[in-house]
Amino acid sequence: MKDFFQAVMAAIRQAVDLQFGGNISRASHSWGVTGDNLHKWLRGDRVPTLEKISPIMNRLGISLNLPHDAGREVCFVNAKVVSAGEGATPPQTIDYIAAPMVDEADAGHGHLPKNEIRSCFPVYKHQDAVCCRKNLLAVEIGEHSTSMQPTLNPKDIVLVDRDDRDVSKPGHIMLVLDPVDGSGMITRVAVTDLENDFRITYYSDNTAENPPMVYSLEKDFNGDWEKAIVGRVVWAWSDVKEK
Repeated sequence: MKDFFQAVMAAIRQAVDLQFGGNISRASHSWGVTGDNLHKWLRGDRVPTLEKISPIMNRLGISLNLPHDAGREVCFVNAKVVSAGEGATPPQTIDYIAAPMVDEADAGHGHLPKNEIRSCFPVYKHQDAVCCRKNLLAVEIGEHSTSMQPTLNPKDIVLVDRDDRDVSKPGHIMLVLDPVDGSGMITRVAVTDLENDFRITYYSDNTAENPPMVYSLEKDFNGDWEKAIVGRVVWAWSDVKEK
């Protein structure tokens, strides 16, 4: 976003010079922003929010195209404060990112069709498990998915790092793909190195009801790890009110 705003400000400076002869007051009046804000943005004293700079971007035909499945910075807006929050310090925008959230079955691919993304899930950046991770996906365990009980229960939410596909250590909980229909599953993974192939075992914590599933990387996934493993589960939120 920093590079994007730098590019936008360069375009605005050029427009002020070409369209308004360098007169910032005339430019701000034409664009519907305050002259004080425009001065500070151009001097670099203040970084504009996307909301405040949007009128100028619209007038100049500048658009922002972000991948719809990428984690983004969270922008907190002023909201009504309930009594329990009186005097509390509001959260800081820089402390959170918004991870796209999908259902378990719809979480099958690294790039998600927009209509499969239900919402965005705010994630605190400074958790040790989350720190420095960027390509995150929030996945809600299916309503009838009991394979990972008691570790994970239906409707729990897990956070998946799509940049972490390391399966060299057996037992990590991963978001994996079903080789038949490409749907997503949360399960543990073990990999065995065979001659000219790898045996991939998906196994659950609830083994009594869910026997292991064994696949060949070459035969079932055409030798492509990305068709088998989406990412590693690094964090989970669980409903414990009935526990």
